[in-house]
Amino acid sequence: MPEVLVIETAYWSLSVWTKEIEKPRKQLLATHQARGNPLPETSLRFSPALAYPVIRSETGEIPVLDTQENIQLPKPVFFENRTYEFEFLFSKDVTDTAIIHPSLSVESSFRLTRGSLRGGINFGNDIGWFRLGILFWAEEHEITQHISFEVLPLKMDLQHDFRIIHGEIDRLYPLWRFSIAKKTVQEFNLQRRPHEYFPLLWLSLFNTFRIELLNAVKVIVRSPHSRLMPIIRHAKPESIRGRINAPLEEKIRAGILQNDKPCRYRLLEHRLSVNTPENRFVKMVLTQCNRKLKEFKKKAVDANASYGYERLSDSFFREIDLWQTELTQRLTDPLFREVGNDYDGMPYESIVLHHKTGYAKVYKIWQQLKLYMEFFGRESEISVKSVAELYEIWCLLEIRRLLNELGFEEEVFRSADLVNSGVEKRLRNGQGTAFNFTRSDGIKIRLAHEPLFPVNNKQHHREIISWTTPQKPDILLEAEFTDGGKIFWIFDAKYRIDPENRNHDSIPDDAINQMHRYRDALIHINDKPDGKAPQSRPVIGAFVLYPGLFAEKTGTNPYFTAINAVGIGGFPLLPGRENLWLKEFLTEKFSDPKISSLYRRPDTDDFLLHESVRIPPTGLTLSRYSDLTLVAMAKNKAPEYNKRFRNGTARWYHMPVETYGRKLAGEKTIREIRHCAIYMYDPETKERNLEFIYDVQSVKKICRLELSEEQAGDTEKNNNGNYWLFELGPSRRREMPLDLPGARFLLTGLTDILRANDWNELSNRHQVSS
Repeated sequence: MPEVLVIETAYWSLSVWTKEIEKPRKQLLATHQARGNPLPETSLRFSPALAYPVIRSETGEIPVLDTQENIQLPKPVFFENRTYEFEFLFSKDVTDTAIIHPSLSVESSFRLTRGSLRGGINFGNDIGWFRLGILFWAEEHEITQHISFEVLPLKMDLQHDFRIIHGEIDRLYPLWRFSIAKKTVQEFNLQRRPHEYFPLLWLSLFNTFRIELLNAVKVIVRSPHSRLMPIIRHAKPESIRGRINAPLEEKIRAGILQNDKPCRYRLLEHRLSVNTPENRFVKMVLTQCNRKLKEFKKKAVDANASYGYERLSDSFFREIDLWQTELTQRLTDPLFREVGNDYDGMPYESIVLHHKTGYAKVYKIWQQLKLYMEFFGRESEISVKSVAELYEIWCLLEIRRLLNELGFEEEVFRSADLVNSGVEKRLRNGQGTAFNFTRSDGIKIRLAHEPLFPVNNKQHHREIISWTTPQKPDILLEAEFTDGGKIFWIFDAKYRIDPENRNHDSIPDDAINQMHRYRDALIHINDKPDGKAPQSRPVIGAFVLYPGLFAEKTGTNPYFTAINAVGIGGFPLLPGRENLWLKEFLTEKFSDPKISSLYRRPDTDDFLLHESVRIPPTGLTLSRYSDLTLVAMAKNKAPEYNKRFRNGTARWYHMPVETYGRKLAGEKTIREIRHCAIYMYDPETKERNLEFIYDVQSVKKICRLELSEEQAGDTEKNNNGNYWLFELGPSRRREMPLDLPGARFLLTGLTDILRANDWNELSNRHQVSS
C-alpha cells in the first residue's frame, strides 16, 4: 500500500505509512454520520511556513501555490490507537539531524540510519494535535521545522463529545485533566475563568504570548518612555553654570561676604530619565517570567526523576532554557541597567501603559498571566490526560446525573483529594471521589470512584477484600435499604469497541471477562457471630460502560439477556445523549418516585430474587432465608382431603403456577420455601384459623391432569395447566390458632408464625402478599 502522506522540501522529505487506512476512515465516517455531523476537516500545519513544498497523499498530489502554513488534506489520515511509520530523508547538504518533541518516548522511537530518521508511533488514546519537530544544519545554519496534524478519535466526536466531557470534569476535578509531555496537545476556545496558579497552564499561556512579549519589549527598547525627573545635587559656587534663582543668589552672596569657607549649595534640577514606573513595570514582568520559568524547570526535572523513568525529553528542557535566555538577553539591555528593581505598583493611572506602543502590549499580556485566565485560542495548546482516563471520570459523573434524576439528593460530597505532583495534579494515594445520596423513601446510595480492595484478610476494619490480588474497579455503586441490607454493583469504563464485530458496537471479550473477575474476586468478610456466612460475594452485577452508539429508544441492549441471566454485561454511554438503557436499569433497581403508578419502595429481597444472583455451585442450593414459610389457603375438596388439613396430617398441597406468580414472587422463591402454613375456610363459622405448619419435603411443577385425587382432593382430566405440587412432611401445631382477616397469601418466617398473636405481627418477606 502506498504512503498515506508524503512531504518534499529542498532539504528533506517525509513519508508516512500505515496499513488499512480505509478501515478507520469508514469507522470515523460512521461515527459522524450517526450523529448527523460532517466529517472534521483535516489539515497540516507548518512552523515556520514551508516554501513551495510538494505534498502527496495516496489519492494524488495536493496543489500548493505558495509558501504555506496550513495545507488542507482531502481525507483524514491520523487516528487513535494506530501505528504509523515516519521516515525523514535528508539531502546531502544536511547534517546533525534530530527529532524534537517534549515526550522522550516520541524522540526515542526514531533512529538515524543511512541518512534518514525512521520511527514508529502509536498514538494510543492520546488525541488532538501532534506537533513533531526536526532539527538540522544546512548551509552553516541551524534550522528547526515543526509539522503538526490532528489525531482523531474514532468512537466519539472530538469537538462535541469531548467539550462536554471536559466541562463536566473541570467542575469536579479542577486542573486534573491537564498533563505534561503527552504525544498530542489540544486547543482551547476562548474562556474566562480564574484559576489557582498551576504551572502547566501558566507555561502554556506564556508560550502563547512569548513572541508578542519579546517583540513588544524590542519596541520599548528602541523608543523607551522617559520623563523629566527631579534631581538634587550640591555644588560649589564656581561650579554652578547658567541662571540661578534669586534666593540661591542671595545665599551665595551672603556666604562670600561672611568670608566663610567655600560651601556647597543645594540645587534642584530636572533631567530626562528612563527610570520611570512604566519601565520598572516592564522590567518586573521580564524578571517574574524568567523566575517562573526557572521554577517550572526545577519542578519538571524533579517530576521526571520521580516517574521511575524519563518521560520528558532533553529538547523539552532545552526549549525552556531558550526561553529563559531570550528573557535574560532583554534584561541585559542598557535600558534596563538604568531602571531600578523597586517596582511597587503604579502611583497613578498610566496612560503610557494603556496606550503607548509596546507598553500597552506588555501590560495586556501581564494582566492575562496575572489574573490567570483560560484565554486559549488556536495558538494555545496543552496536553491533557488520555481519552480513556477522561472517559472513566465522565462515566462516574453520568451515573451521578442519572441518580439525581431518580430523586436521589447528594448528602455528602467528598471531593477528589488533588495534590500537586511536580507540574501536574494527581489523586492522593489513588483515592477518588465519593458521592453519598439519600432519598425520601430511606434508600441510601454511595457512588465511589476507584475504591481499592486490598489483599489482607487481617484488616478487620475492611468489609470487602480480595484474597489473591488487589482489585480496583473504576466505579462502585453501593445501595443500603431500610431493612439494613446492602447491595453492590460494579461499573468499569472502557474506552474501547470490539473492531471485529461489524453488526453493532460491542465490548471486547477481555473487558467482559474482567467483569467476571471482579464479581468473583471480591469477598465480604463477616466477623460478627450472627449466624450468617463468614464469607460471601457482595457484588451482584458487574457492567462495562463503553462508547457504543445505538438507537436506544427503538432498539434493545445487546447485553440485555446476559445481564438478566448472569448479572454481567454492559451499557453504551456517550456524552450529550439520554443513555436510556442505563437509566432504565437504574430505574428498575431503585424505581422512580416521580412515576407514582410504577413506584414501589425496593428492599434487599428485590435484588436477591433475581435468577442471576441465585445461581449456586453445582450440587448446592442458595436461599435468602432458611425458614421461608408460605401462608396459603386450601380449598374445600373431598371430605377426606379436608380432614387431613384440619387435623394436620396432609401430605400434599397444590397451587396454580399462575396464582403463585401473580400473588407471590414467581419461580424465584418457590424452591426456597421450607414450610407451608395451610389454613382452611370454615363455611359454618366463617373463620380462617391457621393452626398447622408443615415441613416441605419437595416442590415440583406438574400438569394438573397428572395430579391424583389424594394429591389434589379431586381429578381434572381436562385441565392441562401447570401447578406447583408441595410434598408435605410432619406438621407442628401452634398453641393457639391464628385468626386470619380474610383470604391471605404471604411469605414469612417460621418463628413469626409460631409466636405471632396477630396477623399484623407477621414479617412480610420479599414484599409479596395479598
